[in-house]
Amino acid sequence: MAISESRTKTGLSWVRESIALFKQTPRQWLLLALSYLGIFVFIPSFPGLQLFSFVTILIWPVFIAIAMRMYRNAEVQKEENLSSAMQFIQPKLRQLLLLGLASLLYFMLVSIILSTDLQVIAESMEKKAQLTDQEVVLAIVQTATPVLLKLILLFIPLMVAVWFAPMLIAFNGYSVMKSIKSSIAGSLQYMVEMTAAWLLLTAGIISLILSASLIARLFALIQPAFAQSLMTMLIFGCLLVNIALMLAFQYVSYRDIFRAAPNS
Repeated sequence: MAISESRTKTGLSWVRESIALFKQTPRQWLLLALSYLGIFVFIPSFPGLQLFSFVTILIWPVFIAIAMRMYRNAEVQKEENLSSAMQFIQPKLRQLLLLGLASLLYFMLVSIILSTDLQVIAESMEKKAQLTDQEVVLAIVQTATPVLLKLILLFIPLMVAVWFAPMLIAFNGYSVMKSIKSSIAGSLQYMVEMTAAWLLLTAGIISLILSASLIARLFALIQPAFAQSLMTMLIFGCLLVNIALMLAFQYVSYRDIFRAAPNS
């Protein structure tokens, strides 16, 4: 019991350190989060750019390696421009892209596994014109919920395998296979700490969103015309804070679990 409490406290300390890192230069981390959102969410969702999603998966480890370099520099109060960070990453670029390729192949495998389920969802959406709004909601819940659960279960192994892998390649000089094995080992060994930190960060961001909703509703009593715009802006801001804190948590957990990383 005491060991479990100690491990939970470690996870909570990671959250505190992540928040402290964010507070140092919040504007910088919000811009980083905006870049993450733009590259990996917004651009691939544009009509005609869906194929770019494959490229984003490929370059994801490179982005994470640069982001972790930025967090490390912030922690040790070292100033470094983006060009210098890229020069540091360049010798490991091939290994990082290979990690991205491995992730892309896993994404394609998941797509194949879920292809039948996605087809069922598409067919139910085509029939929505023949249904009432309540029936549409019920149909979406019945068809999408099992698929969402399958998706989460299928992506957990990928998250465990790549959570630390980009940093192990960039900072420790590991090969792709060694970085994946070490990421899995580190994630499993510190599962309690990481779960506690993730749950706390998630609960915190949900609280922020609920607070934003309350503010927007109060504002609606004064200026109803701008309430919806305010709500959108506040939720978008909460999303950026969440991404920035999750990236900080990714760095802090890596730093504490793999202390042997060279201070390059």
